[in-house]
Amino acid sequence: MEELYFYLVFALSGALTSIVSIWYPAFQVAKKLDPNNVAVSMPKLYYFMSFLFSFVLAPGLIVIFMNQDAFIKAFVQSLLGDEE
Repeated sequence: MEELYFYLVFALSGALTSIVSIWYPAFQVAKKLDPNNVAVSMPKLYYFMSFLFSFVLAPGLIVIFMNQDAFIKAFVQSLLGDEE
């Protein structure tokens, strides 16, 4: 049972860290580039979905944290529908 508690604490802390270091900066960039975007117009839903994704896939966040700038750039392009 302790293993579950340790994983929940790990997942919660990873999700909160990713909100601050990945999802919030991506939101700010998207807001600056396209203030009329659906994700920008519903920030509570955006942050809830980001938190949920980060909480469920906590171990996979390690790869994203290692490549933050590239991930944020690719995520914002995808969010805004920019196809290169």
